[in-house]
Amino acid sequence: MSAPSMNHLREYETIYILRPEVTDETAVAFIQKMRGVVEKEGGKHLKITNMGRRKLAWERQKQQKGMFVHHRYLGKPGLVAEYERNLAIEETVMLRQSVVLNKLAEPAAYAAEEDIVNPPIVKEKDERKDRRFDDDGDDRYFDRDDRDDRGYDRDDVE
Repeated sequence: MSAPSMNHLREYETIYILRPEVTDETAVAFIQKMRGVVEKEGGKHLKITNMGRRKLAWERQKQQKGMFVHHRYLGKPGLVAEYERNLAIEETVMLRQSVVLNKLAEPAAYAAEEDIVNPPIVKEKDERKDRRFDDDGDDRYFDRDDRDDRGYDRDDVE
C-alpha cells in the first residue's frame, strides 16, 4: 500500500437533526452555513440532503419529531472537529453524528452532486383517524354484528 499523498482527504458523512419548530428559511440558511464551514476549512462538499421533518425513534429534549439533514464531504481530520463544534454551538441542533466513510479518498474521483436543501413537502395525516374510520366517516369498530360483548365470534360460542 502506498503512503498517502498530500492530496488525499477523508470522506465523511454527518447526520444532524434540527428542532421541528425551525422554519424552513432558517434551516436552509443553517445548512448553507455548514456547507461554508466545509469549504472554509479546505474540504470538498459532495452533497447535502434535507430529509424533512420525521418522527424520532425516541423522545429527545421533549421533542418527538425533528428535521433530518445528511451531509457528505471530503476533508482532513481537523475538519470534523470544526464541523462538530459549529453544530454544538447551534441551539437548534438536537442530535449529530459524524462517520468516516473512506480514510484515503482521492478528491478527483468524487464529483459534487445536486443538493436538496429545501425540506420535502409532506402532508401531515392523523394515522389513528385513518385507521378507525372508513371512507364515509363511519366508525369501523363501533357496531360489529359478528362479535358478542366479549369479543368472541358468535359462531364459535355455542
